[in-house]
Amino acid sequence: MRAWTVDADDIRVAEDFDESLLHRTPEIDSFLSPDRDDKFIVIATKGFGKTLLLKAKRILYQGGGRAGCLPVGNLLDKPIGDKIFSREALAFFAASPLPWSKLWLTAIAVATLKHVGALDGLKVSPRLASLIDDNRLGGVIDHFVRLLDFTPSELQRSATDTDGHLVPRLRAVKAPLAIFIDGIDEYFNKHVEDRGVSPSVTGELSPNVWHFAQLGLVEVAYQLRRINHHLKVFAAIRKEAYARLPQRTAMSQQYRGSAIDIAYSLESLREIFVNNVRLLKADRMVRPDRLRADPLEAFLGRAHVTHTYTREDEDAFEYVCRHTLLRPRDLMTIGERLGALRPEERRDEYRLKEGVNQAATEIAHEYLAEIAPHTGDLDLEGFLRRLPGHILTRGEVERLFAEHSAGADPKHVFCALFRAGLLGYVHHDQIRGESAQRFLRPGEATLEPDGVLPRATHYLVHPVLSDVIGRVNPDYLQRIDRVNVVGYGRPWHETGSDDRAVRVEMLCVLKADVYGFGSLMRAGTDAPVRKALEDAVKRWCQGAMIVESRGGDAFVIVHDDPVALAQAARQIMDEVYQAPGQPRLRIALHHGEVQLGERDLVPVIDGGDAILCAARVEPHVDPGQIWATEDFRRELARKPSLWRATPIAGPDGGDSFNVKKAGGPEPDLWVRLYRLEL
Repeated sequence: MRAWTVDADDIRVAEDFDESLLHRTPEIDSFLSPDRDDKFIVIATKGFGKTLLLKAKRILYQGGGRAGCLPVGNLLDKPIGDKIFSREALAFFAASPLPWSKLWLTAIAVATLKHVGALDGLKVSPRLASLIDDNRLGGVIDHFVRLLDFTPSELQRSATDTDGHLVPRLRAVKAPLAIFIDGIDEYFNKHVEDRGVSPSVTGELSPNVWHFAQLGLVEVAYQLRRINHHLKVFAAIRKEAYARLPQRTAMSQQYRGSAIDIAYSLESLREIFVNNVRLLKADRMVRPDRLRADPLEAFLGRAHVTHTYTREDEDAFEYVCRHTLLRPRDLMTIGERLGALRPEERRDEYRLKEGVNQAATEIAHEYLAEIAPHTGDLDLEGFLRRLPGHILTRGEVERLFAEHSAGADPKHVFCALFRAGLLGYVHHDQIRGESAQRFLRPGEATLEPDGVLPRATHYLVHPVLSDVIGRVNPDYLQRIDRVNVVGYGRPWHETGSDDRAVRVEMLCVLKADVYGFGSLMRAGTDAPVRKALEDAVKRWCQGAMIVESRGGDAFVIVHDDPVALAQAARQIMDEVYQAPGQPRLRIALHHGEVQLGERDLVPVIDGGDAILCAARVEPHVDPGQIWATEDFRRELARKPSLWRATPIAGPDGGDSFNVKKAGGPEPDLWVRLYRLEL
């Protein structure tokens, strides 16, 4: 197995399986124990590794020679293709799980008896006999798919023959046999995904088919254990379908005792990620020297990242997890995206975060499509673009709900987002004795909205949705909380509403200072330079959004036009140079996120990565020159100008500078720099 394997279907034979990539929680360890087979239904939502776990169980069985296995030649029995239902067939199969139980029992019985050679002398209906006589059909799914072609009356007759003739022979089977079935949810996906498509294209559809086909298999797998303990059926079932068991049968508690519900703690997810990192070669690491001691730091290039708005240091892996739905598949998606970056790119914290956020957007789109069939006609994606920010007050939620439901039946869209794990809330954690954030995990609740939303002061939009919403609603990204980092189980800090009045924009930033200004002060010649600098800045920054003077010898300019800012830099530098002593400026230009606040109706700088980066680059600039980062150069190139950007070699001869503040706890900040010239 290669690192970051997203789809367990890539494991085709036992030799493809890598035991080290299977993380064993106590429940999984019990499921895979050779002397335990009381758990035989694997349930989870998509992305939790149902198929991987089922294949591990199959490999365990066939490797130990404990039993014969079906299918022969593949690890799991999975249907492919498409089944078209007539109106009559749909009415039969969409009524309850009972027809499916009968169909599954017939398919399993025929496949089992064929495998052990116990079908001689059977007297059954002609249609079922033709199925038994067809030697091209071997596995359970082969027979299952063919049985779907039977008419309801033929299926009823086959069910009678199964009960009267096949089941007695199943009871007599003495050789252990294990059957492994997967992919039933995918085979019937169109019944929950394509309900708006014409029946002439898809055939007749009903969501019940998707649910009942899986529930019928659960029932038969359980009942077969009572018929013959030598016969074992292991199956993967979607949790959304399994959740309907209590509504369909009084046996739900017994069935639940036979199922393993896959769930992973944060530490388990960390180990899964680390196990994949260990499959990579050392030359793919940012810090190969740390591979043995700390694989995560070796791969990510850092142990912590700095939150853009709160400036809080956050564990690097916890940052990754915040941008997932805590599913192993999500980690594989992010790992693969980060692994595609060159180590020197991954070393840059901005590029690392960019890769994580791009993967998070991919995860969000896929998850929204996955849950859409189970949330009715709520149009979650359409509603998301109306959200004003990622932290909502109770009043805002009530107002948005009223607006969305105006003139129609109540649309419990917030409830749907909450039950899907995409909307969290602030609650009092009794164990920690403080306010904390709470998100449900996928599969923790059924997806059908019930109109009940936990009462809270604030509601929180999951970080995976940030770019999804921001692309259609730019204002969403500009409402920033400077105190709280949104994520699973994170603490919540109450603040006044004024503290959150911050917006974020992508802007150009100039940071400059007068080189050797301390010497001018000691010589008593600094006053003319201060005056020249003040006059030049005032003259050439008329179109700037914000201009801030710092200490008399330094200033910051925020502008939305890279060409105008570069021209202002040149003019200010030339004018100040005419002052006594010919003082030279060091000017750094960057483009990125700027946090903007407001005081007395005047915009002010409130922080942001762009301000920090420009401030860190400026001390490295040669006096009398203008240096720009790669981000500013890229923004400048979008507009016509005569500016030339010449790459500057780093101190070690490379193409990047580490501009972090020396001697401090700051993480590395690698940037490519260019000298701007006309």
